[in-house]
Amino acid sequence: MSDQQPPAPVYWPRVKAILDGIMARWKERWGREPYPGIHEYYWETPQQLAEAVLSGHRAIEPGVPARETHLVRSLARGVGAFGKMPLQGPFLSRPEIDEIVAWIDAGMPEGPPPE
Repeated sequence: MSDQQPPAPVYWPRVKAILDGIMARWKERWGREPYPGIHEYYWETPQQLAEAVLSGHRAIEPGVPARETHLVRSLARGVGAFGKMPLQGPFLSRPEIDEIVAWIDAGMPEGPPPE
């Protein structure tokens, strides 16, 4: 029997904090706002993020495993001619990406189920 506990569930507020945090670190590093027009940089709901278009591709496609989504691929390693996001870093850590993956694979829950 293993002493390991199952990973804690990840909910939308945590994912939003990760994404908002990386953009805050990016702005601090580069001293400016991101350029408009490429894609959105902030999402208020899971639905907005899921329907967002990043470099011409839907960020999260229904039924696609999280690690194969355009969002995760873009954050983890870049896609095609588009480099890893956010452009020129700083980048998310592996544990932060793993939290986003867990959230997507769990169905993108907004919060814990009612008791």
